[in-house]
Amino acid sequence: MERAGDHGASAAGAPLGRAVTYREKLPMRWAVTTSVVLAAWVAYQGSVLLPHDSTVWFVVLGFSTFLALVFNSVPISKRLYYKVRVQDGRLTVGRETVAVAALTAESIREAREQPTDAEFAALLASRSRAELAELRRSSHVIGPPRIMGGGWGVPMGMHQIVVETDQGEALLIATHDREALLDALTRARRGSESPRG
Repeated sequence: MERAGDHGASAAGAPLGRAVTYREKLPMRWAVTTSVVLAAWVAYQGSVLLPHDSTVWFVVLGFSTFLALVFNSVPISKRLYYKVRVQDGRLTVGRETVAVAALTAESIREAREQPTDAEFAALLASRSRAELAELRRSSHVIGPPRIMGGGWGVPMGMHQIVVETDQGEALLIATHDREALLDALTRARRGSESPRG
């Protein structure tokens, strides 16, 4: 994760909320490992098959490219839909951007107290069938929060937080480092309030 409070002279004239910068780096270990293994496999097959069986080698190359796309579809979707940035007073998740000042300070504070996925799963496991049925019924009344960034769900290996806009819309944000993101949002939100007050 890359975090910085300010960037010297360029940020000196900007309001404090705009000086907060947070960029979430997505893990690349899986994508690099699969790509290296498949590239080594293609190179080995090339040393065995070329130049006499070039057609077979091209089939191996095409199949390996297909496997690389399949194995790396989750990391690719994370880059498209779940890349998180806080910069210039704006929160960007994937293809969607919202002003940090539009998020309520109360919902950012409450997001710190939201259970992690493991805590939530343990909480659900401890409930009776009647309690679970009541939770399902009440959750349909409230409605689920909208996933920010354009994705369909929270990918494996990512945490989630829910914040609310001043218009009352609940936004679900998928993140790899919830504490660092919440810290950046808190600092940016506090900085956006200070020029007014």
